[in-house]
Amino acid sequence: MHIRTKLGVVLAAAALSGSAIGAGAEAGSVASAAPPPAPGHAGPAAAKPAPPPDEEGHGPGAIEVGPAGAAKAMHRLLVRNKHRVHWCSGVVLPADGLNVRTGPGTGYPVVGVLAKDSKIWTDWDSIQRRNGYLWVRLNSPNRWIADYKLGADTGAVVGKWYVKYSNC
Repeated sequence: MHIRTKLGVVLAAAALSGSAIGAGAEAGSVASAAPPPAPGHAGPAAAKPAPPPDEEGHGPGAIEVGPAGAAKAMHRLLVRNKHRVHWCSGVVLPADGLNVRTGPGTGYPVVGVLAKDSKIWTDWDSIQRRNGYLWVRLNSPNRWIADYKLGADTGAVVGKWYVKYSNC
């Protein structure tokens, strides 16, 4: 009973002062039922997030293209006219999904991953080339994907489509 009262006073004081407190000896003895982590082990609270993948599209399944496909992708970037479809529908190809970011580039935070075979709508008037990809805005505010990865012109593969479009 004495420990709970002391803990309540400490929590109330922390709330009034606006400071955060960690689990001290008293807090740990009341609130924690799990044993402490073994020496040399940081425990789950200190686990680091997984590093970002090397590619925006995860796993196999993208359509790899040679020079003709690369030229088609660059044509999309360069040619903007009234005859081009504005909104395009497509399906996500990579087996383990495709990153969704808050902006057009790898410097923007990843806010989700679209699963393989997800149906999407992209704004082809928003196409931008950054960080080795062609980025397009989804039909949601501040949601972008890399639908094409630019490749080096040094081998048989020159790029990859992460989305298979049906009306563009």
